[in-house]
Amino acid sequence: MFVIDEKGEQLGVITKIAALELAEKVNLDIVEVSPNAKPPVAKIMSWSKFKYKQSKKRKGSKSKKTEQKEMWFKSFIAVGDLKHKVKKVREFLIKKHPVKITVRGKGRISSTQMNDLMKSILTELQDLIEIDSRPKFQGRNLTLIVRPISNINNK
Repeated sequence: MFVIDEKGEQLGVITKIAALELAEKVNLDIVEVSPNAKPPVAKIMSWSKFKYKQSKKRKGSKSKKTEQKEMWFKSFIAVGDLKHKVKKVREFLIKKHPVKITVRGKGRISSTQMNDLMKSILTELQDLIEIDSRPKFQGRNLTLIVRPISNINNK
């Protein structure tokens, strides 16, 4: 087996017993780094440190999912409240989160009034969003998922 010491220096091809003796002298373990190589490559190092580094690599390689945010708007909403909620949606979009916008229908609100509110929200956000589909009614609620445009510059 080809052995590399703890400092990274190549010791060459050594028997397993000799490699184990070298590892014991420096109070470390011998770890087979590349078992499929001809000859197999082993390194003198701490086994726990090796496992820790491998777990860090695995955790780091997972892709980060973007979390979908949701913002509710009441059908009768004050102008200041509307602007504040649109500002929060804008912040989510800048951070690259898709946002589910829901207009809650309450009382005797008509669907045209809900559509008008949704249109006003979308016009406020038109520079930041991509719309995949039309707004849909789910019971008394009007919902729409908007995604950030891929070339948003952080403002």
